[in-house]
Amino acid sequence: MKFNLTLILVAANITLFIAQALIPGFTELFSLTPSIAFSGAWWQFLTYMFMHGGFLHITINMFVLLMFGFPVEASLGTKRFAILYFISGVGSALLYMGLTYLVMPGDMEVMMLGASGAVFAVLTAYGFLYPRNIVWIIGFFPLPAKWAVIMFAGLELFLGLTGLEPGIANFGHLGGIVTGALLMLWWRRSRGRISYKGFRDYQFIWE
Repeated sequence: MKFNLTLILVAANITLFIAQALIPGFTELFSLTPSIAFSGAWWQFLTYMFMHGGFLHITINMFVLLMFGFPVEASLGTKRFAILYFISGVGSALLYMGLTYLVMPGDMEVMMLGASGAVFAVLTAYGFLYPRNIVWIIGFFPLPAKWAVIMFAGLELFLGLTGLEPGIANFGHLGGIVTGALLMLWWRRSRGRISYKGFRDYQFIWE
C-alpha cells in the first residue's frame, strides 16, 4: 500500500486531540508559548501544529488538509510535501511571534496552537500547482486557486494588524502562506521535477 502522509497527519491530529481531552496539562506542554519555547521547550515549535482549541478548530483544519493535501502531495511527492508542511508550520510560528512582538507585544505570552499555518501552506502550494482550479470559499463564493491564496493573505494581514479577530493567530496563518510560497518559488526555480496531475476537481474552503 502506498505511503500517504496526508492521511497520517490527519490521524495524528485526531489522536492527539483525543489525548488533549484525556490528559491534564497535555495542551499546555505541547502548544507554543513563546517565552516557554525560547526557555528550552524547543519541541513546541513542532508539536503546537498537532494541538487544537476545540472540535470546530480541528474539524476545519482536517477538512481543508484532506481536500488539498491529496493533490499537493501527489504533485510534490511525499518528501517535499513533508518539508512543505513542517517547515511552513515552523515558519508560521516564527512570523507570528515576530509580527506579534511588533504589533501586539502583550500577546507574546498567549499560547499558539493548531495546524492552520501548515494547512494554509498546503493551500498556497495548491494555488501554485493548480492556479486556475476553482476554490469555493464558504461553499458559495468561487475563485481561481491563485486568487484565493492572495485573498487569504490580504485578509489575514488585515485582521492581524487590526486585531478584529481576537483569539485567532492571523499572523500565524499569514506565516504559513508566506513560507509555503517561498518554498514553492524555490522549487520552481530549482531543477527538481514537480508533477502536475491535472486535478480539475472543485475544492471547498470553510473559514
